[in-house]
Amino acid sequence: MQFKELEWKDIISDGVTVKSDCKIKVYSYDIIIEFSIYHEKNENKYSLYSFGKGSLRRLQADIFDSIDEAKNAAYRIYNHEMLRMKNAIDSFLIEE
Repeated sequence: MQFKELEWKDIISDGVTVKSDCKIKVYSYDIIIEFSIYHEKNENKYSLYSFGKGSLRRLQADIFDSIDEAKNAAYRIYNHEMLRMKNAIDSFLIEE
């Protein structure tokens, strides 16, 4: 199953994306998923921070070589969480 693409807000300085944010509200409820990617200038790496509840929240950043790798990882995390929510909702449905 594939969910909609994430919408990122990029902040670019000197041709380099220094920060990129994505915030998802699921059906206007209190389910909020947030991702932030920061460019680490000294190491030329990108740090992905994930915010939310449960397994989504990560205490340490995931490190990537490119902004695209970090965004792809964020999409995989998002997709996994959306599938978990869908499965939880499906378990309450009554089949006729």
